[in-house]
Amino acid sequence: MASTTKVPLGGATLNRKYYCDVNSGTYAAPTWVGIFGVTEFKAGKEPTLNDDSDFDAGGWHSKNITALAWSLEMKVERKVTAGDATVYDPGQELLRAASDGMGTSNVIDVRWYEITSSGPKVEAYRGFACVSWSPEGGDMTADDIVSVTLDGRGARAAITHPDFALVVPSVYSITPATDVAAGGALVTIAGMDFFAAGADDVTAITFGVAAAVDWVAYDDNAIIVVVPAVAAGSVNVTVTNATGVSTDTVAFLYT
Repeated sequence: MASTTKVPLGGATLNRKYYCDVNSGTYAAPTWVGIFGVTEFKAGKEPTLNDDSDFDAGGWHSKNITALAWSLEMKVERKVTAGDATVYDPGQELLRAASDGMGTSNVIDVRWYEITSSGPKVEAYRGFACVSWSPEGGDMTADDIVSVTLDGRGARAAITHPDFALVVPSVYSITPATDVAAGGALVTIAGMDFFAAGADDVTAITFGVAAAVDWVAYDDNAIIVVVPAVAAGSVNVTVTNATGVSTDTVAFLYT
């Protein structure tokens, strides 16, 4: 077989491409809170190697990976939020609170992934970890830096990158929220995740039992729709994309 042809690579990626989030909800219905103020980040994976050499190898040693352990090491600046100088970063606070616990109270659900504008979005993982929180201290001129170690408990699972996750829409509001029974008004539906696969794939909008016919989905968060005719009364509005129907609804009043 001929040697490969060397092709120069493009630009390097930077370590600051990694985001890390902690789950404040349940595993099945997570609420991801970003951990910000990170100054250093290292995602480790440590193998357990056993020697499985035998006589058949002709004197060459052989090793076998029998277990894996993962960990995250980071340093964070103890910064407050821009909106309130008395409130620390919420993601950091979830880590600090867990670090004060023992047993299951010390365990968090965390995910980390690479995300750079116009860059690769390939690596994405999730797992349970126990939390160590170690302030570094210093003299009067030092920033407050904390070393955080997350030691994996069980598997580090590869997940679909959050930017490519297929989720059902969420509907937050509709403006205006009323029309006559004959319909015909233009209204704006605000929400999130209307575009399940990063493109316009809204397949249906319903006002009670009536399906809208004309709409324009401007982006992942806004839809302009012509109100269909429905008998007077209050109905729920739902949005359907390629993944499914919104589980939350907003009320719309026909007069």
